Amino acid sequence: MALWNGIVFGMLLQLSVGPVCLAILQLSIRRGIAHAWKMIAGVALVDAFYMAGAIGGISLVLQLTWVKQIVLIGGAATLAWFGVDSLRSQQADGGAEAKRGATARAEKNSFVYGLSLTLTNPLTILFWSGVFGSLMASRQLPDMSTLFLFAAGCLLSTLVFLGLVAMLGKLLARYLVPKWLRIVNRLVGICLIGFALLLLQKGLSM
Repeated sequence: MALWNGIVFGMLLQLSVGPVCLAILQLSIRRGIAHAWKMIAGVALVDAFYMAGAIGGISLVLQLTWVKQIVLIGGAATLAWFGVDSLRSQQADGGAEAKRGATARAEKNSFVYGLSLTLTNPLTILFWSGVFGSLMASRQLPDMSTLFLFAAGCLLSTLVFLGLVAMLGKLLARYLVPKWLRIVNRLVGICLIGFALLLLQKGLSM
């Protein structure tokens, strides 16, 4: 039951499309589903790390306003940097790509790109610390085995949902011409920068 609850809860979370989801779609379109799955593995590893930290009590530290503010502002700056690099990336004629910035890193090592993009998204650690902190405090997850099953369900939903996004990217790649690929890059860049501005505003207003 805890495993199923984790899957349902994690799937509800995935429905809120964020920067990681958009980046996986972009990578699948540009480089194929194999690169997208490497990135997904990096995302899942960071999620598991944050879940373990939340279970271990990191949520207590994140209750401090100044700590949360540093996490939000630092994450906003890094996501904005990723967004600017995505905007600067170009799609050359004939399908040849100028490898630079964040896109170049994604192409060279998709797994590391997934790690870095998820690690720099502060809402990930804030979310998981809040979820597991509240569930443990209310004793809805009474023992370690239940906690493990719930976390495993959340990770499974991440793999399933992002895997479907990667498949969507593969299908779209068949129909997108270079002009539209450039538009996808710019849209992802704009979304990352917009997300970063929202985080910055939230961090400065605390």
